[in-house]
Amino acid sequence: MLRNTTLNLSDDLMARAEPYAAAHGTTMTAIVRENLEAVTSNGTDPVADDPLLAYSQGRLARNEAIRLLGLRDYAELLVALGDADLPLPPPYDVENQAVTFAKLWQQS
Repeated sequence: MLRNTTLNLSDDLMARAEPYAAAHGTTMTAIVRENLEAVTSNGTDPVADDPLLAYSQGRLARNEAIRLLGLRDYAELLVALGDADLPLPPPYDVENQAVTFAKLWQQS
């Protein structure tokens, strides 16, 4: 189950974090989630144990999933999801990726 949570972050932090997320092909949600997973883990790493499942559940950023799985690109990640009969990540991740793509496309 996923839950929406509001965080209070300074404008300065957001001004640094948003471009970082875009440059690394991830989302603010994924960055916060991955860091919270890291600081609250009990020594196990469920994301590393099954990065494809973690990505499908929205617990792992796209680029990190590609890296951990040794894939070439997002297309291979989508094929891997299909082969494993796993759904795409929650809609907000796909929507954020579309927004990032549109911004990058406009800049080129």
